[in-house]
Amino acid sequence: MTDRGIQAGVLLPGMPHLLADKPATSWAALADSARTVGDQLRALEPDVVLLLSTQWFTVLGHQFQCDPNPRGAHTDENWYAYDYGHLSYDLRFDVEFTERWAARVDADGMQARRTRYQGFPIDTGTIVTSTLLDPQRTLRWAQVSCNLYADADTLAQVGRAGAEAARDAGVRAAVVVVSGLSSGLIQQWIEPDQDRIAEPAHDRWNERILQMLTAGDTDKVLAVREDYARQAQADSQFRAFAFLAGTGVAAAPAQLHSYGPLWGTGAAVLSWNLPAPA
Repeated sequence: MTDRGIQAGVLLPGMPHLLADKPATSWAALADSARTVGDQLRALEPDVVLLLSTQWFTVLGHQFQCDPNPRGAHTDENWYAYDYGHLSYDLRFDVEFTERWAARVDADGMQARRTRYQGFPIDTGTIVTSTLLDPQRTLRWAQVSCNLYADADTLAQVGRAGAEAARDAGVRAAVVVVSGLSSGLIQQWIEPDQDRIAEPAHDRWNERILQMLTAGDTDKVLAVREDYARQAQADSQFRAFAFLAGTGVAAAPAQLHSYGPLWGTGAAVLSWNLPAPA
């Protein structure tokens, strides 16, 4: 493997429960796995980390974050009554690389939109992910939105454009996607120890997808993605995985670090090609 371009990948959930003061067992396990993966990711010493969160969704074009240092406080619109519903953030974005990526998206016939204004609403998934993976804020990110109306092939093309931009720039890069698996939220207030996957059928589908991912069967996952979305309410139709696959990093078998419920949804921490823990 060349030491330039996309070197490694991560898929993890972005629900704020991972930051709870008194988490469920599964929440704590997922958070611990995310922190371990963060240690491995930082050990890779990437120049830039490409980022897509299903919680930053847009409807017109593919939006790119061009503020070098968004910072502030965020109250989650769903979980504001809990300690984990109030988050702070202080992020570092590589604007020069982001412009390269956006230009490549434009050149490929898609619409890239550059975003830079004070007070831009950073999504919960991005904040949770950066907190767990990069607590000391040493990583530099390049983020694109998840367009609600883009099909999986288009998001794969956006990911491919990011990988090509990294190779052309001669940078060492990684890619992180923030996505759940099944998204069937339990439709009532529960205590953490009451959490479970909402539907047994969702759990079976999640397990099936995870088996394919850990076997390196990327094409099979993409082939059943639409069925998975229909049968298990997959988060954003699991299009975030298509984006990840578009970068080329998901051709290898994934390592599954943790799987469990997050308020009824299915969540997993997976990685591709990360260095072994020190």
